[in-house]
Amino acid sequence: MASEIRIPKIGMSATEMSIAEWMFADGDQVNAGDILYTVETDKTTTEIEAQDSGILRVIGVEGEPYPVGTLVGRIE
Repeated sequence: MASEIRIPKIGMSATEMSIAEWMFADGDQVNAGDILYTVETDKTTTEIEAQDSGILRVIGVEGEPYPVGTLVGRIE
């Protein structure tokens, strides 16, 4: 079963964030605890960890803003 990767809720006021950088490419093997990507708001940059292990399927594009909760990838 695939695990969904969504833009997280960080802080009280952030309603959208941009993906600053994916640390792995589409199709790469990732492990739980690996840093998958970083997100940016107007105030901070935050690293997001993988919650599961498997093959990364990237949906979100670096530099694009996304509302909190948007699906940006999967781990299969």
